[in-house]
Amino acid sequence: MYNNMNEATVPTPTATPKMVAAATTVAKIAHAGSSLPPSTFTPVSSPELATAAAATPQNLDQEVSKEAVYKILYFKLHGMAATTRIMLALSGAHWESIYPQDWTNEKQETPFGLMPILYETHSTSGQTLEIPESEVIERYLARKFGFWGKDAWEEIAIHVFYCSSKSVLSWYVNKVLLAFPDTKTRELTKFVEKEVPAWIVQHEKWLSRSQTPGFYVGNQLSIADIHSVVCLDRFLTIPECKDLFSSEKTPNLFKLKHNLQNYPRYTDWVTSPEFEAINVSTRQRLAVLKG
Repeated sequence: MYNNMNEATVPTPTATPKMVAAATTVAKIAHAGSSLPPSTFTPVSSPELATAAAATPQNLDQEVSKEAVYKILYFKLHGMAATTRIMLALSGAHWESIYPQDWTNEKQETPFGLMPILYETHSTSGQTLEIPESEVIERYLARKFGFWGKDAWEEIAIHVFYCSSKSVLSWYVNKVLLAFPDTKTRELTKFVEKEVPAWIVQHEKWLSRSQTPGFYVGNQLSIADIHSVVCLDRFLTIPECKDLFSSEKTPNLFKLKHNLQNYPRYTDWVTSPEFEAINVSTRQRLAVLKG
């Protein structure tokens, strides 16, 4: 998966305002010194960290920026940090992406030598909660920021479709992108003809029955909504998949995407220079993997 990839070198962008801003962001990142927070991952957390982890603001409009500062450590790629970054952007919390400068050496300072890693520093105690593993991070933030449903049934439904989208995207990365050259074409065909259509059918069926169009449960965003849009955006960049999606063929998935785009904080994130800089690096890395 992306967490084991080497950093890609960002090519010289064309002279458009958006790309110039992205290039400036990349340059700042590249010349920044290594600043990984100290590791706090221990078998038994302190009472302060346990209390911090249990704190769960459930209202996105609530002012959460004073409670904690978040840093997400990952490569300059969307990959396994895409959903986490979107949730942080939507939360209104103070957060930033940090990037490894010398991962070969820095990985020894992390819990499992893998990324992404979330660092949550609390203003009252000054303590930092270090959370490894992408799926753990996503579930933690989903509960923290109210993307996990209002009751047990909503949580189950959200979990089902969140896991479904996690699985289909992992299938693409592991079976297609990381396939050996002699099997890549065969695996891509299987993905386009079987895996993606099956994902579409089940998600369209559920979303079509929703009382509020464009949400998996209720009328509020969940981690299932967010991660499915991450999948949809990724699949729309695969030429062989483009004909599978349209506002006519997949109206409910497109409504899902439209609903997310209606959140100003999401729009601010995906139109930011940093997001575009990550786009540039991701496109280059994917081109290499596609051969």
